[in-house]
Amino acid sequence: MPDRTERLTGLLTMCRKAGKLLLGFDAVKDAARQGQAALVLLAADVSPKTEKEIRFYAGDVPVRMLPFQMDALKVFFRKRTAVYGVCDAGFAGKLTELLPGPAENE
Repeated sequence: MPDRTERLTGLLTMCRKAGKLLLGFDAVKDAARQGQAALVLLAADVSPKTEKEIRFYAGDVPVRMLPFQMDALKVFFRKRTAVYGVCDAGFAGKLTELLPGPAENE
């Protein structure tokens, strides 16, 4: 059976292929403001300033930390970014189950 990180990366990849994963601060900020984002994900090495700003813009959207750094995520998504937005409640729920630690902003 695949371990948690393999399932997490597989689900993120599937979410991206389905067109439900946004990459980058501006795209996620806009989706959160428009009520389209169901979950905001941050890379483990996100800068404190970026984390503070995206939490402000996320409002009531849950914000979770990924157990991966930006360079590891770049391998899967071909873009080095610290901020990801999930625009599907089903994907968001499953990702939340797989992510370690407590949920914030919920």
